[in-house]
Amino acid sequence: MLHNGFYILSTEPLIVSYIGHFPSLPEGFRPKHILQGCAGFAARWKPMVKHKTNQILHSLKGRKHHFIVNTPEEDLWRKRWLMQGAHFNHNLYVNEYIYKPLDEPKHYDAIYIAQLAPFKRHWLAKDIKRLMVVSYGGDLPTFCPELAHAEYNKEFIPRPELAKKMNQAYVGLCLSAQEGAMLASMEYLLCGIPVVSTPNKGGRDEFFNEKNSIIVPPEPDAVAQAVQRWQKSPPDPHKIREQVLKQVNAARLDLCRYVAQLIEAEGGGKKEPEKLMGKYFAAPGISSRFVHQNDLTNFDVEQFRV
Repeated sequence: MLHNGFYILSTEPLIVSYIGHFPSLPEGFRPKHILQGCAGFAARWKPMVKHKTNQILHSLKGRKHHFIVNTPEEDLWRKRWLMQGAHFNHNLYVNEYIYKPLDEPKHYDAIYIAQLAPFKRHWLAKDIKRLMVVSYGGDLPTFCPELAHAEYNKEFIPRPELAKKMNQAYVGLCLSAQEGAMLASMEYLLCGIPVVSTPNKGGRDEFFNEKNSIIVPPEPDAVAQAVQRWQKSPPDPHKIREQVLKQVNAARLDLCRYVAQLIEAEGGGKKEPEKLMGKYFAAPGISSRFVHQNDLTNFDVEQFRV
């Protein structure tokens, strides 16, 4: 999910969703309901104070704020703090029409999609020989000398090209100990490549199972051995994708039920959740409903009617 704008879920009433920090609103753009996806792990008192305060501030400005969390643990905290919202993992917003299995040769043992930040623990991949690291761009060897042997991007890679890179790898890596739901974990699975992950708090494991992932201790040799296991016995990419989409679409339908209730409560009429699913997630996918904050005053309302 992008961080500098909103997904338009309804125009009558205006209901939008986003993840992370609240983008600035132009004059005249007044959402009735805002669904805020949690960017990091929130089941701790400090982040909950922040999110509770945020919800109160939205209320004072006449907006109904919904705190949307990635994990059942966070949802328990949300309820204890009497915060309006729900548990919908933000990986539901990954666009399966961009990330899909492609007929590509395998150039890499593993790929790691991760910003160059310490919490991503890149060094855990040091024993993987043919490694591709994709970030927003930067000097990987300077940031992590242990990965001087790895291939990496120096400039931003567009999403279609990124999907191609994922398909050129046997495995996708998830190596942080704590973050949000990690969009890359879903992108790997939709491309049909299995995951090697360390234990993590934040929600990326919601769609993991024994057929699409291996969770190992945060040790370089354990990560490398798990990668080799998938290489020796690669799963069917289409089965990985099919299984995860079945699980994702069930959760998406629950999200649509949630939004339908908000629309009806605000006098927008009764909406069938299944029809909202078609509006939101049918081709070309949910990303078609994203509006950059610079375009919020001029977007075509008719395009987003549900």
